[in-house]
Amino acid sequence: MGNVATVTMNPSIDLFAEAEQLVENGKTRCHNPSHEPGGGGINVARNLHRFGVDVVAILTAGGLQGELLKRTLKRETFSFHCVDIQDETRQCFAVTEKASGKLFHLVLPGPELQESEWRQCLDTFNTLHPTPDYLVLSGSLPDGVPTDFYGNLARSAADRGTRVILDTSGKALSPSRGKGIYLTKLNFGEFTDLGYSGPEDYSSILQAMAEMVDKGLTDNLIVTLDADGALLASKAGERLHARPPETRVVSHVGAGDSFVSVLVHQLDSGKTVAEAFRYGVAAAAAKVSTPGNQLMDLEKVESIVTKVTIREHD
Repeated sequence: MGNVATVTMNPSIDLFAEAEQLVENGKTRCHNPSHEPGGGGINVARNLHRFGVDVVAILTAGGLQGELLKRTLKRETFSFHCVDIQDETRQCFAVTEKASGKLFHLVLPGPELQESEWRQCLDTFNTLHPTPDYLVLSGSLPDGVPTDFYGNLARSAADRGTRVILDTSGKALSPSRGKGIYLTKLNFGEFTDLGYSGPEDYSSILQAMAEMVDKGLTDNLIVTLDADGALLASKAGERLHARPPETRVVSHVGAGDSFVSVLVHQLDSGKTVAEAFRYGVAAAAAKVSTPGNQLMDLEKVESIVTKVTIREHD
């Protein structure tokens, strides 16, 4: 296999707990607490390392939470480069209410980066050796980071022969499109943020996705649909809808990152984009049935992928 780099500009410490019932205007007593390093690129790196891929993670960390983040990552055995920042790394919270079975995921905004700090992240990638085969740009951009950060990094990576996978949202999305993006993964809300306002039938959505690909905004575009799977418009002309089997949801935290992790793993193994797409849908289904923010079992993905249905659209 080749090697993969991930970039996480806004990582977190993800806290998990359970409560019998959330109490309004009162204390909610929680139990079974746990914490894990979090943030899109970190989640992807941890998954890929578990799958046997040579991976390196680039991330920021600051304050007491940043020290905790670095300490927990040192327990892993993959390489990471940490850019120290002045502001505090964020925490995010996921509480499962046992009475209803619902999970409440509270995501905080994170620190503000100085120019010297985000430029150091760029420099860190540009000095990686050997040049990675894939670069995963995943997660939000914190305050202080320019909106074209991912776009500039993608162009630099493409010039080095690296395939770039983009999974972001909000202010980072629009300026990141264009040269250097091999594959972009969005959810439907993010797709509408890019300007889609047409019908919500899948043929119309796929048509608009294909037009974005034809315009060179990305070589391949995936739009996820929660329990209904995902859509793919590829540079090869494919327009596909992949739907997973019905799955009991335990924790949706990290489902998108698991999609990307297995997608990259399959691409790195020589699979086509369409084949890797199908595995990504299976991976998301496997993850939502698993606690925490990690996909622990590739065999579970293999058992689900045979049940993923694929429909071709004209």
